[in-house]
Amino acid sequence: MINYTVYQMKKLSDGGNVATPIEGLICFHTSEDRANNVLNLLNVNIVGFPRELLVFSFNKITDNELTNMKNEFSLNNINFEMVDDNLSSNMLPYLIAVDNYAKEKKCLGIDISCMPIPFFTQILHFLYKNYEELRLIIYYTEPAYYNLDNLFDYSAYEGEIDIKAIPGYEGKTAQLNESKRVVFYLMGFEMAYLNKLIPQETNPDRIVPINGFPSYFPKYKDISLINNDVNFHELAVTIEFAEANNPFETYNAILALKDKSYYDYIIDIIPAGTKPMALGACLFALKNVNNGIRLIFPFPSEYKIHQSTGRGTVWEYII
Repeated sequence: MINYTVYQMKKLSDGGNVATPIEGLICFHTSEDRANNVLNLLNVNIVGFPRELLVFSFNKITDNELTNMKNEFSLNNINFEMVDDNLSSNMLPYLIAVDNYAKEKKCLGIDISCMPIPFFTQILHFLYKNYEELRLIIYYTEPAYYNLDNLFDYSAYEGEIDIKAIPGYEGKTAQLNESKRVVFYLMGFEMAYLNKLIPQETNPDRIVPINGFPSYFPKYKDISLINNDVNFHELAVTIEFAEANNPFETYNAILALKDKSYYDYIIDIIPAGTKPMALGACLFALKNVNNGIRLIFPFPSEYKIHQSTGRGTVWEYII
């Protein structure tokens, strides 16, 4: 029998839906419209909202909003190097800051709205390993729109791409033909490099694409399918689905696939879809550590700093 994850999630943008009290907030500041949406909402919504925050920001951000935050909050502000040969793969300096901030807290909030996927997955890995009693509340603001250059041209990354395991999620290695390996590919809009790198770099026996459906808007599901369809159609691969804004349904979808069809496979997951879906993959890896789940990510040489426009629904995930 499959033991599905029981979860708690709710919309915070609905009037009267009170957020869970927290003792601290870790967030990531960028120039996107939604960057400080969670902070502003919680500040109004939670009585006694913490005044000391841990804020990471891209080193190219120079807007006035960070200055405005400093006028109201006590900030532990740490610049995140946006251009780096090992971009977000060397997290030690940032995890030291997380460690210092998390001490003596019982309930900690993390806003992943604008936080790069390899960044928040490593923070969660660190907290899971070192703060077993800490309650974590994850927040996410959907974008109103992704900044698509045209219908079939979107990328959150720039420069050279290096696809490799996210530190902390190295999983199991195996010699060729020693064990069967499956890749669960959480689909995003990108196609140019992933179509080439999935078979070559991980050498899987099977590829299982999982698309975000229902998506934030119907067209996003279709863009993902169109941009990735050529490769999967040629391989005669069946596309699976999970809700784009629900990390727990992504978790349960992967669990069901594993138990039904891939129980004896080594599992790799490429979380290239939405951040809530990546959160679900991260939780699956953390809660199935004995199975050696590996998270693989296309690390870029530079992240784009303005990937979306506007603000959508705000979600609270209690993990």
